[in-house]
Amino acid sequence: MPSVTERKPNHNGAYHNDDEVADLLGISLGRLRNKLCAGNQLPPRIEPPSCLHRLWSCQAVHEWLEQFTISVVDRPRVGGEQKLCGRPTKVEERSRHR
Repeated sequence: MPSVTERKPNHNGAYHNDDEVADLLGISLGRLRNKLCAGNQLPPRIEPPSCLHRLWSCQAVHEWLEQFTISVVDRPRVGGEQKLCGRPTKVEERSRHR
């Protein structure tokens, strides 16, 4: 099944439904509903009066998602030391305490 962006490449004036927004956020429909009830931070939505369905503006959803973009920059290591992962050995621990 094609993703939401493949089905609707042009977001101008179009709306997503709950299923499509959940797919964009990478969560299940039930989780999206839980987030709505809990008042968690979500993209802006439209709830027309006397309508059971929510509408999500494509443009607003994508703009909301873009504010969470993280750029990854490699920082140079100070002193050329390689950072070790995991717990230090007993020898390393003893040498640090001396």
